[in-house]
This record gives sequence, C-alpha cells and structure tokens, in this order.
Amino acid sequence: MEQVIFSFSWIFLILCLFLAWYFSNKARYEERKMLIQQGANPDELLKDKGFVFPWLKLGMIVVGLSVGLAIITVLVNTGLAGRSDAIYPAILGLCGGSAVIVSHFVDKRNK
Repeated sequence: MEQVIFSFSWIFLILCLFLAWYFSNKARYEERKMLIQQGANPDELLKDKGFVFPWLKLGMIVVGLSVGLAIITVLVNTGLAGRSDAIYPAILGLCGGSAVIVSHFVDKRNK
C-alpha cells in the first residue's frame, strides 16, 4: 500500500510540474500572438530582463513549512496530535499556504 501511495505521489508531482510548464508556455504564446495581431513586434516589447531567482519567496515558503514541521513535532512529542493522520498535512498546508500569502504581499509591496 505504501508503495502505491509513493508512486501516486511522484506521478502527481510530475503531472503538476508538467501542467505548470504547459500553461505558462501557453500563456506566453497567446501573449505573443496578441501582440503580433496588434501589429507590435513582440521581440522588442518582451525583452528578456534576465532570470532573477525569487530567493525571498523561497525563503518564506521554507520558513513556513519549517514552522509547520515544528508545530507537528511539538504536537507529537506532547501527545496532543490525536489519532488522525490528516493533521500533519493540514498543518503543513496551512503554514505553507500562509507563507505563500505573506510572500505575495511582500512582493506586491516591493513593486
């Protein structure tokens, strides 16, 4: 059973990565097509400004997930976690999601 869950997890991860790549490329293609239809040169308007890795966003997400893991560790060590196995991904999801939201607002403020 564990091997099936592990396999589905990897398949789901690969599927999510592929879909993220697909839809980002599809949006870029549609944007270029729209610029060409309007008579603009997309190469001049969409100059590549270079890739700048979002270290701050990544750091916030890692900190959020680490806080979630710390909360889980405290709950397990004190015996307050209960019998439900759903609490662990729920805490990680809440902490990771809140880190993404905070990251969005920090990035929005910087622009």
